[in-house]
Amino acid sequence: MTVGVKDDGSPDRRHVERKSEAEVIDAVRKLERDRDDGTVRKAGRAMLVDAWLRHWLENISRPSVNYKSYRAYRTAVEQHLVPGVGRHRIDKLAPEHLEKLYARIIAAGAQPATAHQVHRTARTAFGEALRRGHLVRNPAAIAKAPRVEDEEIEPFELEDYND
Repeated sequence: MTVGVKDDGSPDRRHVERKSEAEVIDAVRKLERDRDDGTVRKAGRAMLVDAWLRHWLENISRPSVNYKSYRAYRTAVEQHLVPGVGRHRIDKLAPEHLEKLYARIIAAGAQPATAHQVHRTARTAFGEALRRGHLVRNPAAIAKAPRVEDEEIEPFELEDYND
């Protein structure tokens, strides 16, 4: 069945094989539902998380954000996301993989705010992958980010300022 158009403009046709006719019918119906919902994954083997993150960082993020944001994204990608979950296929990355990564970051001695920055970077990068059809759902949007405690700021009193 045809589910869309490939990058080169040719029709994206999918073929289904199963052991029985009933299984083929079920698989085709599921594929039709996915096509109608717009959740059919692009043709071909899905890229690895590290390939997507590096592509997103250099080709999508870098030209469109200011330098400080790019540096923060680069740190999160190169120091945490790529070593932590980079070898997964992008379509097989689960929220649990990210939650375990956040726990490992904190266990290694980093502040919860660092893990939270990694979460925000992942959510942004995988949100773009979702918009471009590489994912059918954003695992970082589902994953729970570590809680960051807000430090209460105590303003100076007038007496403290005059000393």
